[in-house]
Amino acid sequence: MRFVGSTLLSTPTLDQLPRIGEIWEQSRLFMVAVYSLLVLVAGIVVMSHGSVQSRYSIREIAPRVVIGFLAANLSLFLDDQTIRFANAASVAVLGDSLDPQTSGQAIAELFVSMVARSLVDGGMLAGFLSLVLTVLLVGLLIGYVVRVALTVLLLAGAPLALMCHGLPQTEGVAEWFWRAGAGVLGIQIGESLALICALKVFLQPGGFTFFGMPSTDGFINLIVLIALVWILV
Repeated sequence: MRFVGSTLLSTPTLDQLPRIGEIWEQSRLFMVAVYSLLVLVAGIVVMSHGSVQSRYSIREIAPRVVIGFLAANLSLFLDDQTIRFANAASVAVLGDSLDPQTSGQAIAELFVSMVARSLVDGGMLAGFLSLVLTVLLVGLLIGYVVRVALTVLLLAGAPLALMCHGLPQTEGVAEWFWRAGAGVLGIQIGESLALICALKVFLQPGGFTFFGMPSTDGFINLIVLIALVWILV
């Protein structure tokens, strides 16, 4: 749980992924090599204006070619700033009293105390629910690894995806890239919101109680923890 709390709510930045810059540079060099082909296709589209097609003229194509080239070459810087913004947003959602590092220790202590108390109060059924909670936590960690791996893949392929801004026919690939990036980074903000709501509304003494039972009841808190981790998964 200490590992979950300290890593789940953030995404590694580029300085924590030193090799990603090398892979990105290889993608960028390949993009530069093939961009002349994209410019050639753009010229053909412009020349066909008024005959084969009437939608795309040089006014629509020329800015796209420039934007696609700039976006592809600046993608590493843009992605780094986006990751830092997402991490800052997660900290902002958690509030001034918590951050991904301190929350990890707090969450670990809270979970251990609640699970221990529920085992004392609930017996065998609580032991079974604790096993369910453990399985969900493993699934949560696997989801975190998958999210970081997808982030790395998006970073590595950013130049190839963003150069597709250069043509209206390939614009959908670049839009898909932005949607996918927003998804993998937005997950941690949603997880931060779910976590802080559960900690302050359901799990702290004096908060909302389920089934009319006191919030200090270990067995009820164990059910709440399972529900929380299920939402995070």
